[in-house]
Amino acid sequence: MTIPLLLTCPVGLEDLVRGDLRDRDDVRSELLEPGAIRCESGVEREQLPAMVERVGVPLADVASVISAAALIGLETPAFRVQAKDPSLRSEWIARVEALGWVNAPGEWMLNIDVEAGRIDLGPWHWSRRIGHLQRLPATTPGPVAAGLLRLAKLRVGDQLLDPCAGVGTVPIVDALLRGGPAYSIEQDPQATRLAIENAANLSVQQSVSVLEADATDLPLGDGSVDRVVSDLPFGKRIGSNELNKTLYPAILREVERVLTADGRCVLLSDDKRVFTESVAHARGLKVSGERVIRYNGVTPTAYIVRRSRRPKKKGRA
Repeated sequence: MTIPLLLTCPVGLEDLVRGDLRDRDDVRSELLEPGAIRCESGVEREQLPAMVERVGVPLADVASVISAAALIGLETPAFRVQAKDPSLRSEWIARVEALGWVNAPGEWMLNIDVEAGRIDLGPWHWSRRIGHLQRLPATTPGPVAAGLLRLAKLRVGDQLLDPCAGVGTVPIVDALLRGGPAYSIEQDPQATRLAIENAANLSVQQSVSVLEADATDLPLGDGSVDRVVSDLPFGKRIGSNELNKTLYPAILREVERVLTADGRCVLLSDDKRVFTESVAHARGLKVSGERVIRYNGVTPTAYIVRRSRRPKKKGRA
């Protein structure tokens, strides 16, 4: 008996997830609601697109819980039960404990969400499939970073740059998925330190060059970067909308300088007016596409930015 998988991803990336499942693995899927996808169980854990955050299976009865355990390869996994009704929660705990399993809310492998009617597979979560990253407030979620990279259409050997890299999420995810090479540039010392540690912890330090530098004065040569992917400061948790009026144009000037002639950028911002005005006034760049993404209570836009003309020789090596 096959068990369908229930996938969750950032809202706005569902078509990319479904497209990858179809084109790479010939797996059919359907959109249940924004951010929620149902697909065949034929897809393996390692085949799941990196934009997928959580993976579960439908909850019907205890038999479905046993099937979920088989899917993750454990006979007696630790579990947790989520239910607002205490009596319902106690009932499900008793049912599963009768199998000889341990109720361990802090160390669960299966999360039985009674109201949602699903069983989350702990070992299939993004952090367990791709890697755990140390974070700071406003750190880009891994599945969002994977979506931005997917939009960037990186090729083998392309040099990637994130000029506002924070703890290095975008370059590190790229290194894990594609192998790099990538520059992770950030001017905050604490974030830079965490980026170095994250790269080392996930064994991608040879593929990610972490530099403490200013995004408005990049220590890179002209035309040295094929792709720029970055989660720009929104001006909410970090910076301000007023600061973005000068920051965005300055970043875009440097992006235009270091980008190759056929380069491509994917820049995420929730300060839509300031960003679009900054690109409109930038020399040599244009917005060629955009996509709204929703996660963690914010709805930023991922802008595809390309050259509007061939770069002039500026002589900075």
